[in-house]
Amino acid sequence: MKHIYLLITALSLVSCPSLFAQTQLAEQQPGTLFAYPVAPDTCSTLEGRCNYILTHFWDNFDISKSITDMAAFENTFRDFVDFFRYGHRNVVMGVVADLVNKAQSNASNLQKLGEVAERALYGPQAEYWSDEVYVAFIKPLAASKQLPRDVRDYYAKQLASINAVQVGAQLDFEYTGIDGAKHRLSELEAKTFILLFLDDSTDSTIGRLRLSTDVALNALLEAGDATLVCLSTNKYSADWAQQAAGYADNWLMGCGEDLVRNLDLRSFPCCYVLDQERTIVNKSLSVEGLMSAVNPNY
Repeated sequence: MKHIYLLITALSLVSCPSLFAQTQLAEQQPGTLFAYPVAPDTCSTLEGRCNYILTHFWDNFDISKSITDMAAFENTFRDFVDFFRYGHRNVVMGVVADLVNKAQSNASNLQKLGEVAERALYGPQAEYWSDEVYVAFIKPLAASKQLPRDVRDYYAKQLASINAVQVGAQLDFEYTGIDGAKHRLSELEAKTFILLFLDDSTDSTIGRLRLSTDVALNALLEAGDATLVCLSTNKYSADWAQQAAGYADNWLMGCGEDLVRNLDLRSFPCCYVLDQERTIVNKSLSVEGLMSAVNPNY
């Protein structure tokens, strides 16, 4: 609800140019670092107003000075990210590059920027997932000599993981089947591949059960329009094989402890959708996202 109020307030058009000269900033919201810019009435479209706000968002904040209130910084950053949805791509990428560049003057702030960017753009609690935008944040961090080696390595591994499985890339990997034998995804044929990745969490169990009983998904599988491959990120065991055999009659089962290291799996359960050439069409889908995609009435 706060974000809706924020968006309406910051995007509001002022009634006349003279008033705009006195009220360039919206009212500062509790728990944020500063008041946000308001788009002038010369910006007549949603995209134009968001572009203006994004361009001027950090004008009244000096990121070279130490950030002492991390909660307020994160709230402000998440509000900043809210406008990414409606701004032009080039503007978004430009303001991200500018913010990271300015943060380079303070190593501590640069590291804090990476932390909030991960939570807002990449982690399981992110409200706006964008590989392209997140990569723009962490690529400079992975190369920055100002940050400790372990921090640079952390972002470098994330970067490699994301780049390996970008939408549009072809996917192939090895896994172990219920029979205990090694298999490759490329050995399978399907019109559409749905990959369901599970761990040992309760969320994975609930998600698996929901998908196994979903009418629309089962109709798709029974018609041969898609193949669902259910993959555990655990090491093969006889106990797992016995349990997995009872998951669903129309699913293929596999497991592999290397999956979580080699693929971009941010939260569980996690779904990927591939075309018949195993090209990634969608990734990091939640169970709800997959059910919505296969059932328009969901």
